[in-house]
Amino acid sequence: MIMKTDKYVPISDFYAGRSIFITGGTGFLGIVLIEKLLYGCPDIGNLYILVREKKGVSPAERVKNLVNSPIFERLKTDKPENLKKIIPVIGDLTELNLGISTQDLQILYDEVSVVFHLAATIKFNEPLSVAVKINVGGTEEVIKLCQNMKNIEVFVYMSTIFSNTDHERKTIVEKLYPSPKHMDEVYRMIEENDPKETFSPEVLCGRPNTYTFTKALAENIVAEKRGSLPTVMIRPSVVTPIKDEPAKGWIANWMGPTPILTLLAKGWVRGLYGENEFTFEIIPVDYVVNMTIIAAARQNRSKVLSIYHSCSTADNPLTVLDAKINYLKESSKHNFNELPFPGLIFTTSNWLLFLLAFIFQTIPAYLGDLLLYLSGKPIRYIKMLKKLELCVATLKYFSSRCWAMKASRAQELIGTLNEQDKKKFPCNPRDINWEEYMATYFNGVNKYLINRSS
Repeated sequence: MIMKTDKYVPISDFYAGRSIFITGGTGFLGIVLIEKLLYGCPDIGNLYILVREKKGVSPAERVKNLVNSPIFERLKTDKPENLKKIIPVIGDLTELNLGISTQDLQILYDEVSVVFHLAATIKFNEPLSVAVKINVGGTEEVIKLCQNMKNIEVFVYMSTIFSNTDHERKTIVEKLYPSPKHMDEVYRMIEENDPKETFSPEVLCGRPNTYTFTKALAENIVAEKRGSLPTVMIRPSVVTPIKDEPAKGWIANWMGPTPILTLLAKGWVRGLYGENEFTFEIIPVDYVVNMTIIAAARQNRSKVLSIYHSCSTADNPLTVLDAKINYLKESSKHNFNELPFPGLIFTTSNWLLFLLAFIFQTIPAYLGDLLLYLSGKPIRYIKMLKKLELCVATLKYFSSRCWAMKASRAQELIGTLNEQDKKKFPCNPRDINWEEYMATYFNGVNKYLINRSS
């Protein structure tokens, strides 16, 4: 619930002097959140970051590796003293009390006011036993931790807009949906089957994978277990490179549509299941982070579970056709292709998809590997195609469907900001120019993942 007060409180003022606890701080979203909090809210207290202990790598070294990311450059230049506010807390999402020492727990209980729970396993093919332990069990442990904090003001849970996209639901709104299964039944499924079982969509109540299924379960755990804890739930769509700041185009991983877009630009992808007018539901990572920061600051200890969507389809839809055109337009400027005339056809004909793949992917891959073999170089194209096929199969559920994502409450939240905060924490998808952003997407992948000079 958005509470209105007579006096406007800037977002950075809310965080002044408040200490924060973050799970998932070493992930894509988490790194951007840490930087934005330290840079955009300079008077913030300490940021306690949950990190797993790794053999041979001390907590201090892990933090050092974290801030070596290119997105911390402006912070190092303008506010280097704020880097000292990053404090690692050794722990593990799968353990009791998150595996945090008694001494560190007491510090968190005494000092933390805001908790951002971003950590999760985002692997689509994770065994259900593992996904439940991390995404559901870990969330329960974080809630228990919050309930022992003396000064807790808001708990923020990072979900996904796709947690509620089953076979039948066509419209997703900013509300809590019923749990797909009771937890007792879920634990029984795990106990009675192979621990490595991922289960079919039919068993997962229409969810295509254990990731979206367990995130749906976790949403309901948050609602059931939070008690009087002021709580915000953010549901982003597919999170993509930074649009604006702190490092335009920065991206940290090959998740989501990035591998397919890259191989499209190289000329290796010629056909995908879908239709030209289907929406390409993506949102820049800086927009998700800014929405998250704003939502936490505006929660105002409400007893209502506040749910916000950070997505593009609701207010500024991008079709898969336009996404393809704009990505190829930019990649062609850099002569990025390996095969001539890169292009892509969207079709719902499996026969046409097979034909396109055989002529434009399989044959060139075998010929390419033959030439590499004859020249004494390591073969690589067939192996690449197998990875592509796995990626396409994993994402087919999403590329072959179209949902109406609604974000009226997110727009209402944005409407509470003054012009200064709107500029400082941009998160309105209406402001995205897709032609410019898809160029940013390509250049970010090229620079930060491929390390190829433009």
